[in-house]
Amino acid sequence: MASIASMARRGQVTIETMGAVHNPSGAGVAATSSFVKAKAQKIASISSSPPKDGLAKPRRRSRGDSMGGKDDASAPTNEKDVGSSRRNIQRKKSAHTHESQHKKQGGHGKGKWNAYGEDDFYEEVDKNDPNYDSEEDDGRYILTSDGYDTGDNPSSPPRYSYDPAMRKMIAGPRLTLSEFKLRCTDAVSEYFTSGDVEEAMRSVEELECREFHYELVKRAVHMSFDRGDRERELTSKLLSEAYPQLLTTNDIGKGFERLFEHMESYILDVPSAHSYVISFLARAVVDEVLPPSFLSDPLVRSIGGGVVEDAMRLLSREHYGVRLERVWGPGDGRPVAELKVAMDQLLKEFLLSNELDEAAACVKELSSPHFHHELVKRGVKIALDGKDTDIDAMSALFKFLSSTDVLSATQMRKGMDRCYALLPDFSLDCPSAPNKLRSMLDNSKRDGIIDVNYQPPEAPKKITEFVTQVVRATPH
Repeated sequence: MASIASMARRGQVTIETMGAVHNPSGAGVAATSSFVKAKAQKIASISSSPPKDGLAKPRRRSRGDSMGGKDDASAPTNEKDVGSSRRNIQRKKSAHTHESQHKKQGGHGKGKWNAYGEDDFYEEVDKNDPNYDSEEDDGRYILTSDGYDTGDNPSSPPRYSYDPAMRKMIAGPRLTLSEFKLRCTDAVSEYFTSGDVEEAMRSVEELECREFHYELVKRAVHMSFDRGDRERELTSKLLSEAYPQLLTTNDIGKGFERLFEHMESYILDVPSAHSYVISFLARAVVDEVLPPSFLSDPLVRSIGGGVVEDAMRLLSREHYGVRLERVWGPGDGRPVAELKVAMDQLLKEFLLSNELDEAAACVKELSSPHFHHELVKRGVKIALDGKDTDIDAMSALFKFLSSTDVLSATQMRKGMDRCYALLPDFSLDCPSAPNKLRSMLDNSKRDGIIDVNYQPPEAPKKITEFVTQVVRATPH
């Protein structure tokens, strides 16, 4: 153990120090091997012997030769004694240059893509080949499917699940149910204002939430509860127009089932909600957006209860189709001609019954406050053609409508302006029309419907002369 420890403390033994370590006198251990000595003797004998052909053999350049290229024998060299340490010298590579096209120049190697345009695995097709196909050699073609445009602006199929904002495909609806309810409420409110069915359908379809379309049925019906008949008719029209592109039978049925489940809370807010849902359900069957078998489904009858029973009772009446088509009355945004017919009917019915409350309710159901000037004009025309007592009765109706804020002073004034503009035509049918119209105008001023300073519009001179002649010719 002691010798091993002493050897560990010894310095490194090399070829140069080996002789001095084993022989302090410096003799006895050769610094070079016998193989190196034999090789050196062989080289010396070759260089000292003369050449056979008399030509001097060029001496091999050594590392100690001068850089100038001249063979200077007197130049000093840095040669050392050649020993076994010469074997551990790493030789430099030769200066021979190789072709670089077969080497990896830092680009495509194993597991790498080639640079663009350097794909060499496409072989050029020989046109003289019997199997040559000209279409395979033509790279200017587009793979398309039937039904899509292949012109200069090719179209792509619709991507209902792609979100351009997030730039990725979305599985399922793009919005949550709460977000869809908010967007749907805005779309229905705008629809009630504009009455544009196509725009409302487009707004809902752009949300790309087909799983929640039943909520549109529930939301539209619920929002029409606290509005007029016009909005309720628009709701029925929306359900009819949206089927089957936007709303399926399952969507409409599920929407009504959701209404049945919340019926108690709706009645607390709107007492007439029960009758509204009955009319909506019966109207949906008449419009053929719901099958009659929906009302006989056991699950639907268990949820709907009395609503389903009353709807079936409405559908069992005589001429139920015609009645349910007008279940919301004429004040639903239909043509003006239908509104005029409805006004004539309620005014004539009032002259027969003299029920002010019923007449005011019928005027409200028209939901056309901007068209009340037509009501005034038609009321004056009917009173002029009727008995003398009809003038007082019609003046009483206008006074009651004004006191209940149904008829505004602006609409009353506009209606009287139209009556004076049509006075020549009225006088042809009723010669006493100018006197009766003046009497109704005085009654309106006295009742406060029209300002006392109101003056009828001036008629052209020919019309004034005609009216004067008619008044003179009329017996008093």
